[in-house]
Amino acid sequence: MLPEGLRDGMCMYAPPGGDVLLACFDRRHRVALLDHGIAAAGRLWALPSVRQRTAEPYRRAAQRLARTMAPAGAIRLGAVTGRVPAPASGATWPRRQGERRIFTGHVTSLCALPGADMPLTWLPYAQVAACIGDLGVTDLGLLLQGYVDGWIPDGWITLE
Repeated sequence: MLPEGLRDGMCMYAPPGGDVLLACFDRRHRVALLDHGIAAAGRLWALPSVRQRTAEPYRRAAQRLARTMAPAGAIRLGAVTGRVPAPASGATWPRRQGERRIFTGHVTSLCALPGADMPLTWLPYAQVAACIGDLGVTDLGLLLQGYVDGWIPDGWITLE
């Protein structure tokens, strides 16, 4: 029998308790961002995120996040996942003690999103990295561009 993380499909071992972020694209390659209005740290938007539960695989946490953003089936996870190693001390991301994963996703039904439980703003993918503040991931813009342009292969990619 496979360990729980492997039963969920592609996975990578990491200590539990990391953050999961979702870069969810629509058909026009815009990315869904949480609209916080005037948020702490001076940024208006953020990638939707959730904290991984104890013994929960990262992919399952990403699926749980997608279900909180939209009705079941309205968002499907993509084939590329960014792995963000645990940062050095003093980092600015709110919960930066563990590793993080940035999952890609796609809206499958635009008409399902108006009833979403989260206030979402859609920005072109090329503007996202500059508009969400410091995640401590300098490669975020390249991840989004490479995913849309198709030059990042499916699977895990480590980001800096």
